[in-house]
Amino acid sequence: MAELAPIPFDRLLKRIFYEYKKTDSIFDLSSKKIYKPENEFDLSVKFLGKNAGNPVGPAAGPHTQLSQNIILAWLAGSRILELKTVQLNDRLEIARPCIDMATIGYNTEWSQELLLDESLREYVKASMIIEILKHWLFLSDSSKSYHPQQFDTIFDMSVGYDLAGIKSDKIRSWLNSMRNASSIIEEYRKQIPAEFSAYKDIYFNPEISDTITLSTFHGTKPEEIESICGFLITEMDFNVVVKMNPTMLGKEKLEYLLHEKLGYTHIEVNENAYKANIAYNDAVEMVKRLHKKASETGKKVGVKFGNTLEVVNKGGFLKGKLQYLSGQPLHILHLSLVNEWRNSFGADFPISFSAGADANNFADCVSIGLLPVTTCTDLLRPKGYGRLPQYLQNLEMKMKALGAKNIKEFIIKSDKTQDGSAADAIPLEKGGRGDYFEKAVLANTSELLKRSIENPRYHYANNSKVPRKVGSHLHLWDCLNCDKCIPVCPNNANFFFDIDAVELEYFNIELDQTGWKKTTGGNFKIGKTNQIANFADACNECGNCDVFCPEDGGPYIEKPRFFGSIETYRLYKNHSGFYLDIKQNKSSLTGRFKDQEFELIWDSILDRYVFSSKSVSIETTASTNEIIKASLINTKAGVIDMQYYHAMSALLKGMLNTSRVNFVNIEAHLS
Repeated sequence: MAELAPIPFDRLLKRIFYEYKKTDSIFDLSSKKIYKPENEFDLSVKFLGKNAGNPVGPAAGPHTQLSQNIILAWLAGSRILELKTVQLNDRLEIARPCIDMATIGYNTEWSQELLLDESLREYVKASMIIEILKHWLFLSDSSKSYHPQQFDTIFDMSVGYDLAGIKSDKIRSWLNSMRNASSIIEEYRKQIPAEFSAYKDIYFNPEISDTITLSTFHGTKPEEIESICGFLITEMDFNVVVKMNPTMLGKEKLEYLLHEKLGYTHIEVNENAYKANIAYNDAVEMVKRLHKKASETGKKVGVKFGNTLEVVNKGGFLKGKLQYLSGQPLHILHLSLVNEWRNSFGADFPISFSAGADANNFADCVSIGLLPVTTCTDLLRPKGYGRLPQYLQNLEMKMKALGAKNIKEFIIKSDKTQDGSAADAIPLEKGGRGDYFEKAVLANTSELLKRSIENPRYHYANNSKVPRKVGSHLHLWDCLNCDKCIPVCPNNANFFFDIDAVELEYFNIELDQTGWKKTTGGNFKIGKTNQIANFADACNECGNCDVFCPEDGGPYIEKPRFFGSIETYRLYKNHSGFYLDIKQNKSSLTGRFKDQEFELIWDSILDRYVFSSKSVSIETTASTNEIIKASLINTKAGVIDMQYYHAMSALLKGMLNTSRVNFVNIEAHLS
């Protein structure tokens, strides 16, 4: 199943509540990895006129598409979140898998995988749940003195890809709904479950976003980009950031850095990308005109470095002739563009940055005045969202070492070319450090670029080792339990569940019109109590869990796949999978093993199972698996393989085990 099915608002909140109470985690992110702001440092920033608690967040991509993704990013510390790019064509067919993080980073995905209305609702749901969590987890904690500004959060829209689509009535309406989502908020307010009833009447800001980062097709002409920005600024009244391509460096400089300095000689840039994409000088002149237009209307314009690099696909994991490069080499390419842009525009022009950002370089990016610094590739690696808190902790450590209390002081004191201490006595609000700050930004930028180009961590030699494989193949049960496939999934689709270990000899059942008898079966074994499953509604088959799994086959393919509704289970009839219908004392599991389909009903009061296919019904004692009776549903005689009975029995009991909370078994915690 490659199509995502958004999870209902109340179901998200119920899972949050019971999971946090039971396992001290939210969407499998341990409370130890939930970012808890400290008061020693002021990390707050202003992005296009709006306040944010800090300058970090996820880039538009897999981490900002579904509600749970956005919530996870926020819990891990993000305060500026660039939402997944939306466009008029919301019925895309993207080849799967679409993400390859084996070494640096490649992908083939590029736009929302939801319908426009679904994307709108996911962003509204996430915004409301973040507001609830802000109160529930933080502001209600009397043992801590959190400042509300530490939780100021900005949703930055990403919109594409051409003028006709963005000017369409459908996209105009979507953008207006993001500016005022009052009606949707009131609809969801009524759905806030009893577990969070204390927050039913809190204020939810109806303006989900008023900023747009524009993403255009590779090869879009400068005049069309300018027309789109002009339309968004003047007619739609949005602040706009223009995403720039690394090819603006030019072929000679880009490939000198990529091949000669960094050693990625195997990467072949798509030759047409140099010809089709906007040139540096054209971009400079275009942005100067847009800046003037924005100033006249009271809006702001900025640039983002930036976009991925279009390269020839020479691997075997992703499909298609081209793929998009990210990660460590892109970091150097975009730092080079930042340096050139600063030489053209000075230190004051707003630049956001997304290229190979991680915990090791985030503070450096902040020190050169980049805002926000967004990340994607790094969060697709082991530990996933849990990697984010280290970004902010490392920033605070560097601020402490320099004696800086806020971001502006940190930028000034990071400059080794001048003494910023003389400005310490002059209040910031009086502009006393203006000269120091502009000089510090420029000096820090050129110095960081030099250091980064020579830093081995960005070179091919340090980024060529693929994740280790052990040579074994995944099966439905029992893997290495290495825990890698759960945090690397941006959608929280893979999950643990607990089960009873079992090993038994089973018989198959042969039936005809005269009755039934046992025939030779086999051995059924589950060796481990800790098992992994996949929630199909949140899985877009991106392949990232397969990249990092030490075994072959892919967890999203080989592990039990659970659907969130009987409708999605039936829709994807070519996929093996299960649907669990939880009822008090009488739950049922519908299951499909390739082309064989069964149903298992468990009456926990009577200790009875009813196991059936299209042709056979078998009743057993659930605790002992003793067969009470078996009968034909139609006149066709046959043999039923009872390994499916035992597999479904184990899955049913495992899902109803409430030691863990997941998207499948939430109802079990309510009964």
